[in-house]
Amino acid sequence: MNSIIDLTKDYIETLLSVHASIVQNNVESTKALCDTIAPPMAGTSYNGETLLTYFNKLEEQIIYDVEDCFFLHWIVIKLPQNPDTNKDFLVIGPFFTSAQTASQMDLLTQRALLRNRIQVSFTTPLKMFYNSVPVCSLTKVITLARILITHLYDTEREPLCKTVYPFGLDRKVDPQDYYVEEEHVYMAQTERRYSLESKLQADVTQGASVGALQTWRILRVEMENLRRLKDPLRNAKNNGIVLNTILRKAVARSYVHPLYIDSLSNQILSAIENTNSVEELHRMQEDSILEYCKLVTKHSLIKYTPMVRQALNYINTHLSSDIHLPEIASAINVSPNYLSAVFNREAEMSISTYINRRRIEKAVELLETSNANIEDIASFVGFSDMNYFTRVFKGIKGITPSEYRKHGIITDVSSGKKR
Repeated sequence: MNSIIDLTKDYIETLLSVHASIVQNNVESTKALCDTIAPPMAGTSYNGETLLTYFNKLEEQIIYDVEDCFFLHWIVIKLPQNPDTNKDFLVIGPFFTSAQTASQMDLLTQRALLRNRIQVSFTTPLKMFYNSVPVCSLTKVITLARILITHLYDTEREPLCKTVYPFGLDRKVDPQDYYVEEEHVYMAQTERRYSLESKLQADVTQGASVGALQTWRILRVEMENLRRLKDPLRNAKNNGIVLNTILRKAVARSYVHPLYIDSLSNQILSAIENTNSVEELHRMQEDSILEYCKLVTKHSLIKYTPMVRQALNYINTHLSSDIHLPEIASAINVSPNYLSAVFNREAEMSISTYINRRRIEKAVELLETSNANIEDIASFVGFSDMNYFTRVFKGIKGITPSEYRKHGIITDVSSGKKR
């Protein structure tokens, strides 16, 4: 019998690329399983003693399709009596039953963190773990499990398959923690919420902060009236995380580069988890809307053609490098002359002028927010010649970098406006 089990285990791992384990009927073995397969931030969700207790409640000749608290799938089979090892278990998984797109992975990670009440700082580790989880057809795994049971028990009866959810769950999210609305009330609220979410995204996509704030104040009430946790602080944090996701998507529609979006998003998520006041969270939610609208105003590329957007994104992510027209054209696979002509028409300035203006904008930001010396700032934004940096800075802003750091008031020569 052991040879059949071992062979099946090898087949599963080789053909399906899914982990398979023979777990003995003792706590040490189940603890070892948890240490091997648990997400790094799972905490007590995967407990060896609890897992063994659950395994011993399983019935023979039944395939258990398990979904755990991290939305991962497992197959668990109770093996026949073995004189050497008592009753053992075959555990196949974890695995996903379908591939996840980037946006689906973001949503899945967010849902798992909320469901298990894990701090948002674990977003990246959980995504890395999820990316290491194989994708496999549930039908294929169940088919192999059925073949194994048929041989182990020498039976012609088709093994049953049960879908269960308790594996890995320690009731971190208790249903009693929730308010539950009547179905017709829930549906009406959901329809209103989706309508308001669409309006909020439309406002943010245009950078219309006033309209976005007005819409959010109505939407927040709708969200708080939906099915929610009774803990008001956790509820406010969850709403802030949901709002952040809505805003990310809205700003992405304005063709703001993902680097800017991701940087702001991570700052906001970290601030949410470190706040312990519902009132402060409400203020942060409105501040988040203003900050995302600023991203649109400052970095939106929606008015440009795809080719020019590519050029602008390349420039903005390589400001510290020695970049020129031929290199940019090569990176986006167009001719330099064609790129130059289209860029001049759409941006109303040459590529070299745009590069210098973006570098000076970055330099101003660093002068305002850091204590770095001016020579280091010049080098960081792509100027190897300090004298040239000073000339360009003064030509664009009407004041030298040293004078700006001293007085903090500059005049943009191109617009005549003071900052």
